[in-house]
Amino acid sequence: MDFKRKEGFRFIFDQPIEADYEIYINGQLASIETYHAKILDISPRGMKIFCGPEIRSYLKNSTLQIKVHFLLDVTHIHAIGDVVWSRPFGSAYQCGLNFSVQPDIDELITNELKLRRKKEVFARRVKS
Repeated sequence: MDFKRKEGFRFIFDQPIEADYEIYINGQLASIETYHAKILDISPRGMKIFCGPEIRSYLKNSTLQIKVHFLLDVTHIHAIGDVVWSRPFGSAYQCGLNFSVQPDIDELITNELKLRRKKEVFARRVKS
């Protein structure tokens, strides 16, 4: 039996996490506006988000990055990710981000997910 110990995990949320994001092209802020998104799933090295239609005009750029601001448990996280894929979903888009720009973000996300999960398990036990 082979184990892939180096392979990351992906945590899928029952209810998407609210987030805000800014759009960067070539490392430069492309718009001064902050947009709203929902995080559908996350791993220490990336995430899948649901963005509004405002991102459509930026998807043609090969160096598109998104800076996401979100809260998993107690720490506000600010992560910049490269957009590695996108697909239309109604009038909006789902995008996949890779956090290769910030290598230290993976430990922070892992720790926050552990804290969040412990609280979820404890809340379910209390309800039962």
